[in-house]
Amino acid sequence: MTIELITFDLDNTLWESHQVLLRATEKTNEWIDEHVPQHASLGVERLKEISDTVRRERPDIAHDVSAFRLAYMERCFQEVGIQTSHARHYARDAFAVFIHWRCQVEPYPDAKRLLAELSTSYQLASITNGNADVTRTSINEYFSFNVSAENAGAAKPSAKIFLLALELGRVSDPSRAIHVGDSLREDIEGAANAGMKTVWLDHERHQIENDATAVVNDLTDVRKAIKEIDRRSG
Repeated sequence: MTIELITFDLDNTLWESHQVLLRATEKTNEWIDEHVPQHASLGVERLKEISDTVRRERPDIAHDVSAFRLAYMERCFQEVGIQTSHARHYARDAFAVFIHWRCQVEPYPDAKRLLAELSTSYQLASITNGNADVTRTSINEYFSFNVSAENAGAAKPSAKIFLLALELGRVSDPSRAIHVGDSLREDIEGAANAGMKTVWLDHERHQIENDATAVVNDLTDVRKAIKEIDRRSG
């Protein structure tokens, strides 16, 4: 066995994220409607303008979805006449609602079994651009550590986030690590640029040219793919 570390993307790799994000946004908006009703005066176009302004003025948090959401909500609240200190307070409270619901995820049916089996032979970690806190989920016990764009200072597909995982996992040779994810660009290209082997979870069976070390269509096939990569690496 030569593989020392296996890293997993989270959203749409170990759980479905679309409905989770919709519910988190809905619950946050309900809280805002109750506590900052004047926010409703901001139309869609103005909200987009505020978002674009924050992105332009704060390139330092472009990779950090939590910091961006906080800054965006604070700016929106200021826009409707709330003083800066109060706007910051409201933004933090609204974000607490969002992140609570953001972490109410339901792992795919095969996720727990896969992680449980792999964790007996390999060190596991998660790598995500999102802000779902895996330590607040039912699969946290299987991970040795977790890396996010926030604590890495960069988002996938930057090699920096993968290199941090290798450092935390004490893996000196990147080819002794495998990253599993559903995005060709963020997961497969990013991990490959860091020198890692890759497993592309192609849910939609795209059948397009790619550079993944292995391609699977279901989580149930990930373990077999990893074992085969490990065998060939030995």
